[in-house]
Parts: sequence; structure tokens; C-alpha cells
Amino acid sequence: MKKTTQATIIWNDHLPYSVQHEDIYFSTENGLEETNHVFLESNQLRERFATADSFTIAETGFGTGLNFLATWQLFREQAPASARLHFVSVEKYPIATDDLIKALALWPALSMFSEQLIVQYPSPVPGFHQLSFDQGRVTLTLMLGDAVDCYRQLDAIVDAWFFDGFTPFRNPDMWRPELFEQVGRLSQQGTTFSTFTCAGVARRGLRDVGFNVETVTGFGRKREMLIGTFTAQEPMNVAAPLSPAWFELPNKHSGDKTALIIGAGIAGCATAYALAKRGWKVTLVDKNPQIAAEGSGNHQGALYAKLPIEPIPASRFHLSGFLYSSRLLQQSLADRADIWSPCGLLQLAAHEKERVKHEKLAASSHYPASVVRYVEQAEATDIAGTAVNNSGLFFPEAGWVSPPRLCRWLSEQPNITVMTHTEIVRLEQQKEGWQGHTRQGDVLTAAVTVIAAAANSVSFEQSHHLPLQNIRGQVSITAPQANIEPLNTVLCSEGYISPSQQGRFCFGATFDLKDEKTDIRESGHQHNLQKITDMAPRLGDALAHYHTQHHLAGRVGFRCVSPDKLPMIGPVPIDTDFIAHYARLRHDAKTPINTPPSHYPGLFANLAHGSKGLISGLISGELIAAMLEHEPLPLEKELVDKLNPARFIIKNLIRRAI
Repeated sequence: MKKTTQATIIWNDHLPYSVQHEDIYFSTENGLEETNHVFLESNQLRERFATADSFTIAETGFGTGLNFLATWQLFREQAPASARLHFVSVEKYPIATDDLIKALALWPALSMFSEQLIVQYPSPVPGFHQLSFDQGRVTLTLMLGDAVDCYRQLDAIVDAWFFDGFTPFRNPDMWRPELFEQVGRLSQQGTTFSTFTCAGVARRGLRDVGFNVETVTGFGRKREMLIGTFTAQEPMNVAAPLSPAWFELPNKHSGDKTALIIGAGIAGCATAYALAKRGWKVTLVDKNPQIAAEGSGNHQGALYAKLPIEPIPASRFHLSGFLYSSRLLQQSLADRADIWSPCGLLQLAAHEKERVKHEKLAASSHYPASVVRYVEQAEATDIAGTAVNNSGLFFPEAGWVSPPRLCRWLSEQPNITVMTHTEIVRLEQQKEGWQGHTRQGDVLTAAVTVIAAAANSVSFEQSHHLPLQNIRGQVSITAPQANIEPLNTVLCSEGYISPSQQGRFCFGATFDLKDEKTDIRESGHQHNLQKITDMAPRLGDALAHYHTQHHLAGRVGFRCVSPDKLPMIGPVPIDTDFIAHYARLRHDAKTPINTPPSHYPGLFANLAHGSKGLISGLISGELIAAMLEHEPLPLEKELVDKLNPARFIIKNLIRRAI
């Protein structure tokens, strides 16, 4: 994804005017009435919403969000209480928040909706941003970037298209054949469209991919506009596949909405939460006496994304996950100081080379200051409230989270049954789903199973081939109400420490390869203390003095990681079938193979989040739920492929390792 450039707006007679496109954002007569006529009425949304179970709208040109807000209002008025609306939009030049507030103030009738949009409106970071409203009934996927590039990365089935976003004359880069190819790919029989323009490029482009096109009365001074319906069996001009055949995702789940989730850490609890919001009946099992007892069990964890100077797919995923997590926490848990604190985070340079990297990152303009900015040592000290040893990067939307309490909140939602002291030792595929056989001899049944048991996941026959590794980590913990100077923000470098929770500090952590022991070690405490001293000498000395007087407690957990340090999220592949079907990759990595992938029906994995579960875990649950429901995915397909559990089979075939 290319860098995002914000819109330059001039206000003329209280109306926003785009400098980039030399045009106004909406009608001078009445923008809301124009939206109702051109998009809502012309796509017959009032009637279609009344019988909808799930409905997906895609738009070109988000602008001020007026179309989305009017659609949301109509959906709330007309749709059944159980229905869900998915609104996908793209914007190459997102407007600044201040301009958004000013523009939406023109429509007081929409204020209850616009206020919620303004609160969640994302920073101008390229890529997909998924926003949730009305307790999950309404989802906005806002894609920031070029329309063609973004829609190439979308995996969805669209029910209605809004073609907006300035005229073909003013915005020729959008109204291209390549865009209409993607429109055709994402449409199905009965998909409708409407647009304010009658330009030939729109008429021809839509006909070429399988829409019938009609000319009807336009709005106000625009005499004519276009509407139509997709009638082709498949697009006439077929767009290139999103990704190789082996990364195709299963069709929408069509059976009972019951799920068995094995493992109640962040990944498992987030998956349960995402499915329960959609009406699934979820059984969440864990072998331990309580949930979040293993890798997700630390008292506090840092919520932020470590970013490179130039974004790469892995960092784009982590940044998307961070922004998604911070939005969800702020939206749902703003009043739960026991679960999370948006106190910000300082990533301090460990040495001069890293300090230079931080300066270059801040100067690269890949990341807006609302996400991360460079601070000199003096400002870093002011932010932290204690002396720090170096400059760093400040993440104002970051903070700390209590993983066990977050897991409890996620799992306490309606439709989730939690079973602790329950170890699934064998999975057996049945005609209608899965049976999970417990160590005690009981059998749990569900249509879908999600394996989220970290490194223990390889104990199942179906997932034994997944390459997982455990990395030991020890954190150090003071007693509550420890008499140590306060800290205002999370500090991290080669170690990390959060502001105290009820006077208790939690900091660490060691990184111990090939070590399965769970004992608390003095060497681990000394390692953790030294890392804090390296960042903040006075704070480190205070903690060391505390240790000599009272002795630190500790906790050992194991980070489950994959070979490429990215999680595995998606359908579980049948490894023997993959090896047989894609064996030609051993001889030619570029050979075209169109064989669809073989997956265990209804079996998914959500694993290997390592030390980044707070930024990858929440969005992973949403991703699996969207796959099962065949909703618009919350991430670019390129990134979804990077997370596919089958990627290691493909890599090993290409390397001739299997």
C-alpha cells in the first residue's frame, strides 16, 4: 500500500470543496436528499433491508461518510434486529478529523450516527480499517488507498454498489476498466448498482463486466443517472485471482452455528467473542482451572506495534491489529481501568543505531503522528514522569492491557459457555461437524472447531504438521502497593514495564529458547531489572532496592511462535492432500496450479501469536468469524494469505524440504 495523502479542503459557503479534485463533496441543493435518491432509493434498500439477514454494500469514495451514515440510519429503521450490515468504502484522500466534524455538523438529523463515526474515525494509515457500531450489527470497512488497489485486496460478496467519488472527468484515476473488473469479481446474480453520473466510461465499464445498465432521472439539476443489476453468470472481463489457488478460503459455513474452541487464551477468547456476536453458540474449553492460565496469563502486557522504517506485510498486519485492538478497547472498555489503560507507550532507543532508525521512521511520513512520533530524551522523560536514558518513539494510542481480565470480559458475553478443567485429547470429524473427546471420556460436539491451544495444538492428528515452537519468558512482579515512584506511560526497549496496577509493577521479560522449565529464577529477575535500569536508571534502582528488601515475585509463560513469527489464522489444511496436489512446486515455484485447496471442513486454527497477542489476537477472532460467515474480511487478502496455516507446506514444497 502506498502512503496516504489527506484531502486538502477549502470551505465555500459552509460546503467542503476538494482541492485535489476541484469539486464539491455533495450537492449544493441538499446532500442528504441526493444520497437518498441516488443511492438508497435507486438500490431499493428500504425494501431489501426489511427482509435482510446480512447485507453488504460497497462504495467508491467515502468522502465525508454521508452515504454511510444515511444507509446506517435506514438499516436501523428497516432491518430485523438480528440482521447485519457490512458497508465497505474506499478513500484515496481521507479528510482530516476536524473537517469531518465540520462537514457532518451540516446534517443534525444524523448526529447520533455521526458522533459515533467521529469517535472511531481512523488515523490516515493506508490499508483496511474495520469499525464496529450498534453492538456489532453494523460494520464499516474503510479502505484507505487507491480504489483499484484496495478492491483488488478485498474478499467479499457485494449486494449493492454505490459509485460515488467525484465525476470521471474530475477523478479519471478511479473510473478505470481495472476497477470495473474488481466490481465484477465481487458481484453476484442480483447485485445492484447506482451512480450519479451518466458518463460513457461508467456505462461501458459496468456493461463489460456483466451489469445491465439503465438511465433514470437524476437528482436536482442532474437530469440523468445510471442504475443496474448484475445478470451475468460470471464477470465477462474476469479479474486476476486474488492469490494462488492454495490460499483460496472455504465457502461460507452453511450448517448449525455451533463452535467448539480449544484454548481460552486471548486468541481463543477473541474468536469466541467474535462468533458469539454473530449469534453462534460457542463452547470455550481449557484444560486449566481458569482461562488465560498460560501465555495470556501475565498481569499486564504492552499494547503497541513495533514498526520498521519501510512497511512490510508483517508490520502492516501488526499495525492493523494494533489499531483494531485500541479501537475495540476504547469503544467497549473505556471505563474499565482494571482491564486497560490508554496511557501511551515510549519505545526507547537501546543504542545510537536504533536512535537513528527512530528518527528516519518519524521522517518517512509512512506513519501519522497520531499513531507514532519521535521524541527527544527530555520530552520522553517528561512523558514518562521519570528519567529515561534515551530518545524514542511515542505511541499516544498505546498503553497496557491485563490479558487475563480481557479474556474474562471477552468470554463473559452471551452465547459463550466456558468449560475449564477440560482437556480435548482427540478430534474426530463427523458428517455434521466435529467431536471433541476429553481426557475424562466426555464428548463435545459442534459444527465448527477452532484450535487455539498454542503449542499443544500439535497433539491433534489434524494439526500435527503445523510448525510451532515454545519460547520461555519470565516476568518479575512486585507486591501490590509497592512504595516505588510512579510511572506515567509504558516503557519498552529490550525490556518493558507498565505503570503500576493497584501499586503492583509487572516487568520483563526473559527470552529463553529450548527451555521448558517453569521455575522462577533469580537470574531472570536480574535480567529484567537490568533492562529497566538501562531504560530508566532511577526506576530500575528503586525496583532493585525493593527486591533486596521484599523479593520480587515472578511468573513464567511460554510464547508460541511459528518459523516466520507470524500467527497461523485460518482453515486447517489436509497436509497429505496439499503435498500431492501441489507437488509440482518442488520443480517450478511459478508453475500455474488451479487445484482448489483441501481443508478439514469446519476446522480452523488460531495460533502462534508469540508475544504480540494483544495486537494480533483480537483481529484474529474477527478474521475467522468473517471467513465462516463469508463477510468482508477485515484485512487485505495479501495479509490474510501471509497468515494462512497452509503457507508452510507451500514454502517447504518450494524449498524441496518435503
